[in-house]
Amino acid sequence: MNVTTPIMTPTLFRLLFSFFLTGILTTAQAQLPIRNTRWTGVVLAPTDVQVVLTFRRDTLLITPQHETTPLETMRYEQVGDTLALQKVSGESPCGTSGTGFYRLIYTNNGENLKLLPIGDDCRERQHAFESKAAFRRERLNLAQPPRNWPYLDPVQDSIAGISLYRAYELLKGRPSVPVIVGVLDSGVDITHEDLRDVIWKNPKEIPDNGTDDDKNGYADDVNGWNFMGAKDGTTSEYDQPEITQTYILLKAKYDKADPAKLNPTEKRQYETYQTAKNQFLKRYQASQPKRIAFADTARFWQVASQLREKLPDSQLTPATVRQVDIGTDSVALAIKSVLADGYLPQYGSFGNYLNLVRKNWSRFRQIMGSEALIAFNPDYNPRAAIGDNPANPTERYYGSPRMIIGKSQQLAVHGSHVAGIIAAQRGNGKGIDGVADNVRIMPVSVVPANGDERDKDVANGIRYAVENGAKVINMSFGKRLSPFKEQVDAAIRFAEEHDVLIVHAAGNNGENYDSLPAYPSARYENGKIAQNVLVVGNSTWRLTDGLPSRSSNYGIQTVDLFAPGTEILSTLPNNEYASFSGTSMSAPMTAGVAALLRSYFPKLTAVQVREILMKSSYKPDIQVRKPGRIGPIVPFNTLSRSGGLLNAYNAVKMGIGK
Repeated sequence: MNVTTPIMTPTLFRLLFSFFLTGILTTAQAQLPIRNTRWTGVVLAPTDVQVVLTFRRDTLLITPQHETTPLETMRYEQVGDTLALQKVSGESPCGTSGTGFYRLIYTNNGENLKLLPIGDDCRERQHAFESKAAFRRERLNLAQPPRNWPYLDPVQDSIAGISLYRAYELLKGRPSVPVIVGVLDSGVDITHEDLRDVIWKNPKEIPDNGTDDDKNGYADDVNGWNFMGAKDGTTSEYDQPEITQTYILLKAKYDKADPAKLNPTEKRQYETYQTAKNQFLKRYQASQPKRIAFADTARFWQVASQLREKLPDSQLTPATVRQVDIGTDSVALAIKSVLADGYLPQYGSFGNYLNLVRKNWSRFRQIMGSEALIAFNPDYNPRAAIGDNPANPTERYYGSPRMIIGKSQQLAVHGSHVAGIIAAQRGNGKGIDGVADNVRIMPVSVVPANGDERDKDVANGIRYAVENGAKVINMSFGKRLSPFKEQVDAAIRFAEEHDVLIVHAAGNNGENYDSLPAYPSARYENGKIAQNVLVVGNSTWRLTDGLPSRSSNYGIQTVDLFAPGTEILSTLPNNEYASFSGTSMSAPMTAGVAALLRSYFPKLTAVQVREILMKSSYKPDIQVRKPGRIGPIVPFNTLSRSGGLLNAYNAVKMGIGK
């Protein structure tokens, strides 16, 4: 048999299936994929032998280090965190019918691996993997960083990490207290294997009794609150962009207002409305053809059938569809345009494409018509199921204690990734280790999967987190318009008064944050600066001119420091993991270190923690390329207020000295 054939042998399949039936694998979870990885370490055969484990598509090669001929070739199958092995050829006395099952135990964010025996028909194979030392992952692509690069040390490892391992060396033996971190985001998968044990639990709330036991205004808020949720926990994937929201919210008051008669707050809102109105009307007009195309379903399919008759029964291109002559009727032309935009060559013939569209009509209409039907539709109300009044920015008590992810996994993708960076359970042998080791994540859902967050949700989210004990809040989101900025300002001031640090992502436009309209903002409407807000840019692992990410915003007046945010491995819904990049990752990296300081040095105030993080930042004396498309070479210390990179080791040293 060809050992590269991507199938599971019947024996292997039956054994895995029987393991499920007997309960051995019932708790197996999705893990970091072992496929296409290579590891170096020691096997006992019978004495120590340095080997390389190479996991190909479905084959494991065990080769002595510096040699090319494998000692052993095995077929493998990964199911969650369990690995099934079966010999194909090699020197061991193991037969080809015997199977071994091993638990994959990861440490150092997937950089180290141990195979923990569950059961093996071959004692010699089990003995070989009983070495106490872990295998170390080899990078197959040297242009990519190690998975744990954010935790490495810029001096000792020559990688621009935060020196987290060194920080924990300093903290050995020191007591800590639990710290609650509010994650204001899209939502968090609270059942994830690496998150479920670090999710905040409201001690004063009785689950699912429909009663507000702790009298905080939010019934059944056992694990946080979803300000975008309907009563049944469902959450719409779609809200509208900020220009549409602002246009709808402020039109009645400011469309015919006289700016000379407005007070300063009203004048700012008036200017915000005018900006939104100009942009919205352009986008509204541009979306009209799609609105026309989806207005009449029967007409849509009538035109689709006409197109099918005129097109060959073979693979096409979008251009071929556009070239079909169906007359000058505006509706027919709009429908043709939509169908051409949605066609991909892999769909095959146009007839096959239409069958796919018909089977997935609701989703097709939602995606292809989203601009006309949702994003720039002034008559669409994305908040109908929530039941709040979007025009009332002072309304506080609405939403749901639940977020049902269901098929819409993207609802919790971003928030789950952020939460994992901060506090994924350390040392459990699964997935990754978060930054902080004694943290409880409080999920507060305020950011839609599609569209922009609303000021009232952000303000209420901040207040909810503060009122329920959060000492650090992470906000990995932002926008250019803020119709109710005064409400968000008041919430930030409320957090400042209650000693809560807010960590905010600088954004990913590759622009100077000092000159951008960006919200939420640390600058209050009266011009004063909030002392409890820390704004973070995105750095890479390179201690070269590529240290700042090209997409990161920067600003010597408004960005406080940079932190790792490129190729960051973290948690996703349904026990999955992936690497994301952006200041959305840099902020929770920083929030994690802030939580670490507040956990081990609980007397530190939010303002002191902010000050420590800036003063303790690592300040490489290097020239870098300014973020943006074609940025000039500038000193790195001109890109932020601190001029430095987040450094947990230095921060802990300063914490010890306080």
